[in-house]
Amino acid sequence: MRATPAVRASARVPRATTRTPATTNRRAAMMTTLTLTLASTTRRDADARDDDDDDDAATFYARWPYREPRDVIPYLERRATRGDGASILEAYDAFFARYPTYALGRAKAALLGRELDRAPKLECCVEIGTFLGYSAIATAMRFKSARARMLCVEYEARHAEVARWALAYAGLDDRVRVLTAAGSEAVGDARAFVESVKGVGTTEGADVLFLDHAKERYLPDLKLYEDAGVVRPGTIVVADNVVYPGAPGYLEYVDSSAGRYDTHLLEAMFEYEQVWKGEEGGPKKDALSVSVKRA
Repeated sequence: MRATPAVRASARVPRATTRTPATTNRRAAMMTTLTLTLASTTRRDADARDDDDDDDAATFYARWPYREPRDVIPYLERRATRGDGASILEAYDAFFARYPTYALGRAKAALLGRELDRAPKLECCVEIGTFLGYSAIATAMRFKSARARMLCVEYEARHAEVARWALAYAGLDDRVRVLTAAGSEAVGDARAFVESVKGVGTTEGADVLFLDHAKERYLPDLKLYEDAGVVRPGTIVVADNVVYPGAPGYLEYVDSSAGRYDTHLLEAMFEYEQVWKGEEGGPKKDALSVSVKRA
């Protein structure tokens, strides 16, 4: 057999790298250039997003037509930052300033947020009437517990599609599920969801139930969710548009004097009025109702 030549020890020892002042200066210059380039790119992107809002109406509507719900997605991609829920809500607000709609909106979201921050627990939330995901994002952004989850129920498949996209873009789709169904048809799903978060056989209900679907369904659906154990003592039930356009019989049922709930109202302008300021027929006042189920 041929003998294997011995490998010199010096070949196995990596050569030390010597940094000269010139090398250090070149690295510093490269890092400075990179930092300036990134900053410049960020400024250009921000300026481009701001330019969209400065467009006159004709230019904006030509660039961002809104014929169906998913038409909002390109605008959100352009103006919002992936993984940043707050920027997505800001983009929604900017878009719906041009196309007024029933989205919760900045003013009511702030009111809702303060109530959620005061909630004893915010780990199990159910929403009926998700629309495009605005209030779902606003709620999930306030989760403090890693185990917090939310179930959203949306009747319109085309709305649910956009809500799922927006929640994924916000990085919240692992914590929020969107179910396409009518609120009255999702009672079993909601109860199963509560048990998936709080344990099978739990005597607790959801921490928060948010109603923002067909107004005539608020009261009958609330009763269904009470009967199913989704709403139990301590559950906070928040309902939008209880003053305008109003929900038949709902406020009377949850009024504190009726003994079922402790209820207070958070006054705000109707969503359309937040944009148009009541130019037609005077301002329309509205409110969110916040009701805590009594034992």
